[in-house]
Amino acid sequence: MSPERLRRYELILVSLLVLVLPSLEALKTFFWFSYLVVYLARHYQQGNLSLIPQRPANIAITLFLLATLISTVVNWPFDNGLKGFHDEIRYCTLFLCLYGAGYTANEYRQIAYLVIVGVLGGLVYGMVEFLLNIRMDFQFHSAGILTQSSIYLGIAILLNVGLLLDSESIKFRNLLKLSLLIQLVALVYMGSRGSMLAVGMSFILLAMLTLRLRTVVAWISGLGVTVLLVSVLIQVFPDNVFSKDLLKQYSIDRIKESDHQRLAAWEIAFAKLGEADDLLWGIGPRNYKVINDMDFVTQNERLKQMIKYSHGHNLFLTQVIEQGIIGLLAMLYFFFLVLLRIIQTWRSAPNHRPGWSWYGGLGGFAIPIIAGMFNTPFYQEHAMLAMLLMGIMFAASERTSYNPSAAT
Repeated sequence: MSPERLRRYELILVSLLVLVLPSLEALKTFFWFSYLVVYLARHYQQGNLSLIPQRPANIAITLFLLATLISTVVNWPFDNGLKGFHDEIRYCTLFLCLYGAGYTANEYRQIAYLVIVGVLGGLVYGMVEFLLNIRMDFQFHSAGILTQSSIYLGIAILLNVGLLLDSESIKFRNLLKLSLLIQLVALVYMGSRGSMLAVGMSFILLAMLTLRLRTVVAWISGLGVTVLLVSVLIQVFPDNVFSKDLLKQYSIDRIKESDHQRLAAWEIAFAKLGEADDLLWGIGPRNYKVINDMDFVTQNERLKQMIKYSHGHNLFLTQVIEQGIIGLLAMLYFFFLVLLRIIQTWRSAPNHRPGWSWYGGLGGFAIPIIAGMFNTPFYQEHAMLAMLLMGIMFAASERTSYNPSAAT
């Protein structure tokens, strides 16, 4: 089979992947694995498949994977086994593939549009499940629990903003405006404070960078319309995430209770670190729940009475406990390179208009980190979407045109 035909199959598979990513678990895994196999086959035929990473971001990803693999081996056997490494290899390979694929500008853009289509379809699917009482919360069917679904949605919102600002077609602009409004309403309707904070801070940053009155007015107007529509939805569908009372959901007592749970989770995490055990390689990826039965918890009456969690309610705390200092340093090194690329791309872009891929990369970087400071770790579907978009951003920033021959 010719490399060009394999390349077409790649595009079909990655397109199908982003369509089903928030909604269909089995198909998501099938399309990801099939895409990876076809990608490797094409690059092997072209003679540019190398196991030795050359570019800094690829080196960082390799170190990231090695740290996870070693942490798994050192702690073997444990309940989740290879699950943590499997999760990480999925999102890391998506970054590597989209970074080195060498697709054209239009092909990357088509993938981005399909991400938005997949999100809108996932919201419809999630709403149907919610209204039929299949799920207690309004969330995606297969993008994790409500907090993780909100992060996935937040990433898509930033991508949508980039596509909207970069679109020259009035028809597409109107569709993207409607899509953005739907996603903002859904985000507020889900009610995850961490994700709303992440999106809000990203919007403030973008408004400050552009320093355009029109942009600021647009964000404020959009926020106002979003709040209004959410208020209407709450009246129409009272049995929602704010089922008891909207004011109670955001009351001081409710916020204090939620924050108290986070503080308790952090206290247990710091107590674990204070033990000074497993500092180098951690206790194993996706093995966080094992600390609930450790002596420092069971022998402390106050810690024993606290609600136990499967993660540390902080991305970096979870990483250092599960994969140790080495795993944390590998993650920080990769995130540092992404931040550096975001800054460099913004500065070098003509008139500070870096294009839609920059917004997607910013969303993939900022939303999981800001929301992850208070809640979920970096894994599952939102990490796959984030890494895919950051890979596209890296590819776009390294050449003036998306020339396949420029990929390495």
